[in-house]
Amino acid sequence: MSALNRAEASERFHCLRVQRVSVELDLRESATFLSTTTIEFVAAEPGAPTFVEFRPEQLLRAELNGEDLDPDLLVAGRLPFTPTVGENTLTLSGEMAYSNDGEGLHRHVDPADDNAYLYAMSFLDAGPRWFACFDQPDLKAPYAMRVSTPRDWTVLGNGVFTEISPGEWEMAETPPLASYFVTIVAGPYASTWDEHDGIRLGLHARASLAAELGTEADDILRVTKQGLDAFHEIFGERYAFGDYHQAFVPDFNAGAMENPGCVTFRDAFLFRGQATRAERAARAGTIVHELAHQWFGDMVTMRWWNDLWLNESFAEYLAHEVCAEHTDYALWVDFGLNRKDWGAIADQGPTTHPIAGDGAHDTADALAQFDGISYAKGAGVLKQLVVTIGWDVFRAGLRDYIAEHRFGNAQFADLLAALERAGAEDLEAWAAAWLQSAGMDLLVAEEPEGAPADEAAGAQIRRTPGGEPADRTHTIAVAALAADGAELGRERVEVSERTRVALPDGFVLPDVADETWARVRPSRPVEDWPPVSAIADPLARVVLWNSIRDQMRSVELDPEIALQTLEMELPEEQEDLIARAVLDWSQTTLAGPYSRPDERRRRLCRIADTAGEILARSQPGTDLQLSAWRALMGCTDDTDALTNWLAGVGLPQGRELDAELRWRTVTRLATLTGDRAVIDEAFDRDRSAAGRVHRARAMASLPDLEAKQEAFAALMEPGELSAYELYATAEGFFLPHQGELTEAFVQRFFAEIDATAAFRSGWALGQVVLRAFPACSNSRATLDLAEELLAADRLSPGVRAPLTEATDLLRRAVESVEKYGGKHPDPAPVRRA
Repeated sequence: MSALNRAEASERFHCLRVQRVSVELDLRESATFLSTTTIEFVAAEPGAPTFVEFRPEQLLRAELNGEDLDPDLLVAGRLPFTPTVGENTLTLSGEMAYSNDGEGLHRHVDPADDNAYLYAMSFLDAGPRWFACFDQPDLKAPYAMRVSTPRDWTVLGNGVFTEISPGEWEMAETPPLASYFVTIVAGPYASTWDEHDGIRLGLHARASLAAELGTEADDILRVTKQGLDAFHEIFGERYAFGDYHQAFVPDFNAGAMENPGCVTFRDAFLFRGQATRAERAARAGTIVHELAHQWFGDMVTMRWWNDLWLNESFAEYLAHEVCAEHTDYALWVDFGLNRKDWGAIADQGPTTHPIAGDGAHDTADALAQFDGISYAKGAGVLKQLVVTIGWDVFRAGLRDYIAEHRFGNAQFADLLAALERAGAEDLEAWAAAWLQSAGMDLLVAEEPEGAPADEAAGAQIRRTPGGEPADRTHTIAVAALAADGAELGRERVEVSERTRVALPDGFVLPDVADETWARVRPSRPVEDWPPVSAIADPLARVVLWNSIRDQMRSVELDPEIALQTLEMELPEEQEDLIARAVLDWSQTTLAGPYSRPDERRRRLCRIADTAGEILARSQPGTDLQLSAWRALMGCTDDTDALTNWLAGVGLPQGRELDAELRWRTVTRLATLTGDRAVIDEAFDRDRSAAGRVHRARAMASLPDLEAKQEAFAALMEPGELSAYELYATAEGFFLPHQGELTEAFVQRFFAEIDATAAFRSGWALGQVVLRAFPACSNSRATLDLAEELLAADRLSPGVRAPLTEATDLLRRAVESVEKYGGKHPDPAPVRRA
């Protein structure tokens, strides 16, 4: 399908006004489905040609004002036509294909009961895969829908559906919607119902997950109600889309999608096994994020994709703020450890871009820039804005913005104007520095070479611009810490170039409360830090762990020192979320791309020893115990322990081996031993959709050539695997300790990956490129292959963006190994007394 560019969208916006869209679907057949769309619109200019987007397998009918249009004119998903001035009616019918990649109208057959479950994903340009539309965010219109289904199905959507006769459903007309968040959910879904403040709440999942839905419903509904109350107060505007459904659907690519009135989530949020509080907190963040979109994005929608941040950055920031202030889940530690690190990687890479006005020329560009900058960096910058102007001014600006553009579209300037009317000052300069320039500043705590006689000696904070030079002022807290980690004092300062801090002598940590968007360097090298785990403020510990990760990526820190710090500090860490994040990172980096192939096994054993020590120290039944056990399952080479756990022997006190833990154990054991039988046995016990995904990962991880050949064919050739089976296969292929086995496939990866764009697109294409990239083949030869492919003019845009990101990370790892890899042998583990 041709990517819609901004000029085309602007021209069509000035020619058309859409009055109403009606969609009819016949979903009673399993091979294909029938879709008929009627669009009522007004054309303003005589004789102005335009087009509608539609991607049927076969176009059955196309009419404009009762006159047939030539079906042969439908090319690359576009049907051109010339409307008459005034009111027009366009009708298109087609035989459509279900998808298996999580976009368009996705059809999943649950192996648990052989029932089919459908849901529609219309983002970013996937809507025309199941209905006809003018597919751009600023041509909003009310939608109505009629759907024919098997008689035992439930149908949900953006408006209230009523079953008018068995298997015949009708949806009440919605408020104006952009095409990219029109949806339908249909199938024999299990449901839980509730009501809050006059709003009907529905939770839905496949019948095979009914028990998990029942277990998790109370927590999900409680967070939803708390979020609704918070947003009613923040925006001064009630939720406006009728019922509020949350459907947990299979094979979903993103975390969730904010379809008005009918949000779709990954069904992995209905935990099949034991879950930690941190995992439920992350789910709460996603729930509140999508709820924020009902105002920021759905009620008020950006005009074009270059203002994607008006949706995502605000939903991201508000989700963390609302969870922290109005629910039982304080999420800023999670933001700093996980979301912020994601955004920091994107902002320091070759594909970095401004938060606002990011220059999305067309929808393909927009998809490539749908990244950690649009989400995490935008949220981090908004957090800094609120620190600067205050919450009351910020909230007043949001209320003004929502009221001014209710059910319409807005752009960057509209939001700035609303915030300035609320009392914010100098926002144009602030926006130019923070939102319209790329890059991440560096804040360094340092001792001055010589303080002026009239100034007290002491540390100062220096700002070095990152990326594009910009005059940014950071409002931050700076702390001084004693040798034992105790906080000696804290001061709030504004840093634009250099700022002196009046703090007691000690270890100086900038941005101790993690309030700005910047890289941080404390006043001393990592080897001379106070004990990280002894620092009382968890956000301060987050800032320090992020500094370690950033120093490693910047080739400023020997990974061996990072590993020694982990060994010394992590057994003392009591925050489950921090311990889990650092252990996960260590396995994928310190024992992977940032180590020589010959030292990876020893490093992984050291990480396993650390996880085992945390497990031994943890109280039975705690989240820390569960997280440590999970980490140990992923890195131990003790096959006897793994075998015993599968037999129920030697389990940690108070724990049992649920389906998810069993698969972790099986995958690690099969990776070490090559035993296919253990995979077959696990799959016999768990033939669910999740079991299929785990089986795909385990099979790709087997240390034998036949398994690798099968997995590589699945990645590089069209096939029947679901999206998540494909992703799991990619994750299991290039493993750190299987370099000799997979080296022959490295050159083939770069020779064949671009051809996959012929049969994959969108999210699925990019995810396979990222997850299958041979990051652990950390040699100059591999880097040369990646750069040669990037230099090719023929490279598909959907491959180029993720390949560029992965190549940048590989380059950093190669440079690190070249700089530090031969400095010293692996030392004995270090422990703090």
